[in-house]
Amino acid sequence: MKKIYDDYLKHLKEVTESRLLLDENVKKLGIPQLYLFDQRYTILFVISEIAFRKKGFFVSSDLKSQTTLSDKSIDRFIKLLLDKEFFYVKKGKDKRIKQYYPTKDLERHMRATWEVRIKQIEAILQMSSKYKEVLEFLKKDKYVW
Repeated sequence: MKKIYDDYLKHLKEVTESRLLLDENVKKLGIPQLYLFDQRYTILFVISEIAFRKKGFFVSSDLKSQTTLSDKSIDRFIKLLLDKEFFYVKKGKDKRIKQYYPTKDLERHMRATWEVRIKQIEAILQMSSKYKEVLEFLKKDKYVW
């Protein structure tokens, strides 16, 4: 049964390493590695993408309400997205709240990361049929060094 756990660790490594496949287009953007590899920032981008796909834009509170990062860190992240021209700002009905809208170039930038997403999905699909076994192993077995 320990083999299933070994398989799981190998799979987890493959999914994680797929992030290293960022192609030259992404590297040319000059985004600090912190924003590319730290899951807390990855989820911010995903949250912003969900929001703008749902309502056409996102606001900083969309991000701040769903993370443990400080408001200052989130504001720096939003500034990076603006500096890289992923988004532009408009004032909403409430002039105090900035709304961030995707630029026309955002889709091109996002597609530059699809190779990574493809590799992650392929790795997950290879292991998906074994997840029940891994779960049973983790629940029942006491890990021994």
